[in-house]
Amino acid sequence: MNPREAFRVFIRFQLRDAIEEGKVNLSSDNIEKFVNGIEDDYTFYEKLDDFLAEYINDFGDNYDLF
Repeated sequence: MNPREAFRVFIRFQLRDAIEEGKVNLSSDNIEKFVNGIEDDYTFYEKLDDFLAEYINDFGDNYDLF
């Protein structure tokens, strides 16, 4: 599987899980629109980078990173 397809699979999984938990409300069509839209969206990756950096700073000890 190429990295782009792996990314799409991961995002779909996360969104479907969020739907089941009642955190978001998206149709299957809207999931696909979102997955295909963020794939080349610099803003999405910028926010993801921010999230990862914050998460690592807050919880890195849990993973023996520090």
